[in-house]
Formats: sequence, structure tokens, C-alpha cells
Amino acid sequence: MNKFKALIRKDLQINKKTLMIPLWITAGFYLLIILISAASYFFGNLNFDLGNIQGTPPSEMINYIVNIAIMALPGFISLIFIIILTQGALNENIRNNSELFHCSQPVSIWYQSASRYIVGIAGNWLVLFAIALFNFIVAAIILAVTDKFIFNIAFAGMTQSVVSFMKTGLIIGGLTFFCSAVFKDKAFMQGLAIVVGVQFLFMILNALMQWHLPLPLSYIMKLIHTATPASVDTEIFSENVNLYIIESWKKILINWKTLLQVGVSGALFVGATLIYKSREIK
Repeated sequence: MNKFKALIRKDLQINKKTLMIPLWITAGFYLLIILISAASYFFGNLNFDLGNIQGTPPSEMINYIVNIAIMALPGFISLIFIIILTQGALNENIRNNSELFHCSQPVSIWYQSASRYIVGIAGNWLVLFAIALFNFIVAAIILAVTDKFIFNIAFAGMTQSVVSFMKTGLIIGGLTFFCSAVFKDKAFMQGLAIVVGVQFLFMILNALMQWHLPLPLSYIMKLIHTATPASVDTEIFSENVNLYIIESWKKILINWKTLLQVGVSGALFVGATLIYKSREIK
């Protein structure tokens, strides 16, 4: 276990700069907002009050939706960097001509693979959660000034959005991690190209031969898709906010699809490690 912890620390140290990039992007985004707000304050008329807008939804809904929407950009950035880290997880040694060195180390290949898998996916989760907390504080200040801040509803919106992106990242990261064991370079693009190629081939065969071959890209998209609230029914939300949030949790996390997503990602990890192990032996 101490060796595994050491591997985690080593991989975190190696990928620290890459993991920090989403934080810098977020900081730059907020700096841009501050500059625009300052320019509006000194050269324009910056006066924003949600309560003065006709047809404004209730404060509970505003707190919920704002904290979901504010995580959209950090969530997509997190998915991009999960791909960046996991697509080179099991082929970096080959490109650096150091696979013989790593294979000779007194550490299980399963430990090495698990460390890179965890850092590539969970490392980005930690960064995403840090950004989410910062966004939550900023949103709380803005809502408290312009309308009304409701902690439990706002926090539910933020956590549901984060968990949705985490689940998506788990599948995308697992797929890209598997591709990194198969391809030596540009694993994600090569894997995607093969899946798209098979998709079109099956579509042509289904059209010409009247077959019903399963379309791989369609299944992958269904597996990746997470039930995030794209729109909120005002009447249902207003009737019972807590019940609405509980039902949203059932759609997002507490269901059989979550177990399937975890199982598929785990199977992809095992498959990738077995391929990596046999490749190292050669």
C-alpha cells in the first residue's frame, strides 16, 4: 500500500501542471468578468437586480439553476483534461523509451496502471470540485446581493451538476484509458476514428442488407449521457422543492445506470491493464 501511495504522489507530481490548467483558465475567466464589470461601472450604468425583472422565477429556482449553469464551462474543461491525461496514461513510457525501466521496478503493473487511472480521472474530479466550491461562493455573493441566497437548494444544484460531469468523465476517461493501452500515439483520436468507422460500416450494412447490427457510437452516447436538469418545470418545482431535488438525485445518481457506468469503466480499466501487461512482457 505504501508503494501505491508513492505511485499516486509521483503521478500527481508529474501531471501537476496539467491538472492546474483548469484552475488558471477559471482564474482568467473571472479576471475577464472583473475587467468587464469595472468598465461597466466606471463607463456605464451597472445596476442589476433580479427582483426588478418581470416574470422572474422564484428565488429557489434561481438558486438551483444558477448553480447548475455556472458549472457547465468548468465541467466541459474537466472532461477535456481527463481525455488529455488518460490518453497518454499507458503509452507515455513507450514514447519515452522507458518501458523497460518501469517494467523492472519492484511494483505491480496493476498498481502502476491504477495510479495513472486514478490521477487521470479522480485528479481532475478534485480540481473540478475545487472550482465548484469557488463558483458556489461567487454565486452566493451575487445571489445575496441581487435576490436571495438559499444555501441548501444552491448547494444541491452545484453538487448535482458536479456529479453529472464526474459520471461522464468516468466513462470518457475509462474509454480513453483503454485506447491508451492499444494505441501508441493520439489514442483518443485513433479510438474515436475506429468507433466512427465501425458506426458508418454498420449503418451501411443495415441499410443494404436489412440487418440490425448494433451501432457502437449510439450505445456509447447513451452510456455517457447523464440526466442533468436541462430545464425546470416552474409549477412542479414550486410545489415541492425538496421532492424535486430528491427526484433529480434519483435520475442522476441513484439508479442502475450508475452501477452500469461504474462497471463498464472498471472493465475498461481491467482490459487496458491486461493489454498493457502483455505488451510490457513482450
